[in-house]
Amino acid sequence: MGNRVGAAAVKVGRDSTLRAIQPRHARRRSHAVDSRKQAPTVLTLGYQQRTIKEFIGLLVDASIDVLIDVRETAWSHKPGFSKSALQAKLGAVQIEYVHARFAGNPKRIRAKAPSHAECLTRYAAHLKKNRSILRDFGELVGKYLAGRKRVCITCYERHPDDCHRGILASQWRAGRRRSVIHLATDGCSRLVGTQSR
Repeated sequence: MGNRVGAAAVKVGRDSTLRAIQPRHARRRSHAVDSRKQAPTVLTLGYQQRTIKEFIGLLVDASIDVLIDVRETAWSHKPGFSKSALQAKLGAVQIEYVHARFAGNPKRIRAKAPSHAECLTRYAAHLKKNRSILRDFGELVGKYLAGRKRVCITCYERHPDDCHRGILASQWRAGRRRSVIHLATDGCSRLVGTQSR
């Protein structure tokens, strides 16, 4: 085991990833080695009931290079999570911010869906009907992965099964030898029943 402090295994579907837990000060320093091993992996993180400090800390701890915001409108009542403020906070810790508005859950779907679960079902249908969304998202993510960057996608809901980013990430991964890791998913009441999807 050498100097490793410990390890945590995260399993998503058939993919399994083992990540060493390192002292915070060492993570950025060893980033070049980590990124070569982890480049095919995309992470996701929701900001529901988080402070901007906690959110940024989770990204730094995961050695994220690029945060892709998949909200249709990058605005929030929560301090620090609107586009300009978030971009500035990320820039201070050398994380690039990208707003992928095209991948957001359209307002017309959110406004008309009778329930949160139905909203997600309609988003999945929206992706199936508009295949250019996944194509463009794949090209965007692929560009950063090819450059050995650690990529995380974000939206509001903490649990990925409550959020359209979970559908987006799952469909992006389908048929590819890549994995998706959802960071820090616990801590909030679920918005969709665990048997709904």
